Amino acid sequence: MTNGRMPSVRRAEFLSNEVVVRLWSPAPLDIPHYLWVATRKSPPVTSFGDSDLDDTLARLGPRPFSIVRVFAPRSTVEAAIRRSGSPDGGARALRDSGSAARYETDEERLGFSRTYRITFDRPVDVLGICRGLAALDVVESARPNYLRYGARRPDDPLYAEQWGLGVINAEAGWDVETGHPDVMIAIVDSGVRADHEDLAPKLMNGYDFVDYTDDPGPKYQLLGDYQQRDDDPADDMGHGTEVAGVAAANTNSCKGIAGMCWGGRILPVRVLFRRRPLSTHVSEAVGTETDIDAGIKFAVDAGAHVVNLSLAGSEPGDPSVLQYARERQVCVVAATGNDGADIPMYPAADPTVLAVGAVNHQLARSECSNYGSSYGKFVMAPGVDIKTTTYAESPYEYASGTSVAAPFVSGLAALIVSLGMRRSNRPKVEAVLAIIRETAKPGDGTTKDDPETGEGLIDAGAALLRAAEEL
Repeated sequence: MTNGRMPSVRRAEFLSNEVVVRLWSPAPLDIPHYLWVATRKSPPVTSFGDSDLDDTLARLGPRPFSIVRVFAPRSTVEAAIRRSGSPDGGARALRDSGSAARYETDEERLGFSRTYRITFDRPVDVLGICRGLAALDVVESARPNYLRYGARRPDDPLYAEQWGLGVINAEAGWDVETGHPDVMIAIVDSGVRADHEDLAPKLMNGYDFVDYTDDPGPKYQLLGDYQQRDDDPADDMGHGTEVAGVAAANTNSCKGIAGMCWGGRILPVRVLFRRRPLSTHVSEAVGTETDIDAGIKFAVDAGAHVVNLSLAGSEPGDPSVLQYARERQVCVVAATGNDGADIPMYPAADPTVLAVGAVNHQLARSECSNYGSSYGKFVMAPGVDIKTTTYAESPYEYASGTSVAAPFVSGLAALIVSLGMRRSNRPKVEAVLAIIRETAKPGDGTTKDDPETGEGLIDAGAALLRAAEEL
């Protein structure tokens, strides 16, 4: 129990018609990665070409509707990004790559070439199929395709405009660095509104990874774009647009709001779509684990310096993608979630990630913000009544929750990276995260490593002054 109320913890959900399997070695058949399948509209592959795998699947359920690799190889993504300014938006580069997946050594080591998404045309016994596959010698792991959720917003009063920038000492930080023009922040979320006056000048061509195949049943209504993968990561619910504005809205432009990182670019990677529970009629952002993982790897391969994950789920995911980001020196920042409880939520509880909780106007932990030792050396940022960009008719609105706390930290990480880039000394991830954690300020009556507020509230001024000394 916390703050006199029992937290409401969401139970883990997974798709009823999909299984994710990782083999010890690639399947005998040349199974394409799903960016190629989506671009070429290829007929689906329905078998692995391995008798043990195919016989087990035939015994446990219906014939698969499709089998695809979850991850595209880095070379394919890099080719598409190089041509992102062309009229086809990089789609031709993806088509030209063909079905053959050419993965590099680190991609092979982390299992990206051996990870497959099996989709059935009807609900199946997902856990039973996972158990049956996991018993095979050729299978390294088999798991459901879990859902992740965009952090929900509590109904708090809306009465301040960008108060958060003041309490984290942003102006002192901007005196040191406002953002290198080449720094890239990936917003892995529900997409970003492309025509927003405060975001359009900074947006790169991204990608829409959402491909939900399951029947939502009688409990939910699916809304907007939830099936067709393409190169249009437009936001049709607002969550990602709100996050992008906090991290990196166009600043010093005589219009709109200020973002944490004035310079640089925003890479929109759409992995969440809109679902409405019929019991409440309140829309929520959800996305599958495979779409999110593939989106994270895409962002890393596209050259992102910082990846913002304002999403959470109760089950730990595949750690290889986050490990890949760390090995390629990409800072990953994630929201702790909004259950108001001492519970682990992922990816924020992964040790490679910098977890972020939310503070209120009194600089105390917001009632909604998750906390606890499972998040390691986490930090806090403003997360109540935050003025930011929106996809709605009104271009700006207030948002609350750890979803909008995390991009304050992503923007600060991008500023630190920017300072290093100007000095031809791009800092390692460990150095960036250490600076943010060590310069964070504990609140009144708390100390570093406090169970509710972690290392304390970020201080942009102190962090960038430290970075200027050390980089």
